Amino acid sequence: MRVRRRGKRLAASLACAIPICALIAACGEGRTFTAEEFVEEVNGEGVKLELGEELVTDRDDQELYAVELEPVAELPGSADRHAGGSLSVSDEGEGADEELASCQAAADLLCFRAANVVVVLEGGGIEAEQLGVAIERIAEE
Repeated sequence: MRVRRRGKRLAASLACAIPICALIAACGEGRTFTAEEFVEEVNGEGVKLELGEELVTDRDDQELYAVELEPVAELPGSADRHAGGSLSVSDEGEGADEELASCQAAADLLCFRAANVVVVLEGGGIEAEQLGVAIERIAEE
């Protein structure tokens, strides 16, 4: 995994993402998503999240996919900006709890959870903030 975010900018991003995780953890008690349903829901909120290939996981109760967040705008000097990571779908909430805890233990990752889905990003700037807002809206439904 390529990680380049450090310092104050990373701390600010994490400060935004971690409270979102806490708010979303109980999103829709009993509600579950497939990977496709989750992507459709957040994209319906204006996010441009692309579901990539299925990845290998050693857990039988989990599906894991690559994801990419499309940039909001092409800015000068942003050619190497990476806004991607993974999306895991757990059969049960406990699996999502474990995935979220593992993500939060890594200082350079942004973590989001909605019901049985955990999104782990390696960066993302405003795109990651938009994802967090979309997940908050889904949680309110």
